[in-house]
Amino acid sequence: MSAYMVISVSPRDEEKMRDYESRTLEVVSRYGGKPIARDADCFVLEADERPSIGVILEFPDKQAVLDFYHSEEYAPLKEFRHTFATASALVVDSV
Repeated sequence: MSAYMVISVSPRDEEKMRDYESRTLEVVSRYGGKPIARDADCFVLEADERPSIGVILEFPDKQAVLDFYHSEEYAPLKEFRHTFATASALVVDSV
């Protein structure tokens, strides 16, 4: 059963965000993930803040998401993201 990582991110530096995304997508693919949506004009129905970018990544299952997120390959990219953006993520199974 596929799992989806639903991400909202608000970068403070667009150039660093582009670099982060290109490097991160390489790691995502190693864990069976693929981007299925990216929207810089998304809107929020119930929340205090509107993110700058909404992203949805599809993985084979929740374990693949966890393997990606806690991987040695992603760790330095996650640290890099923390220097220029705020983000949140939610992981859900497909129906």
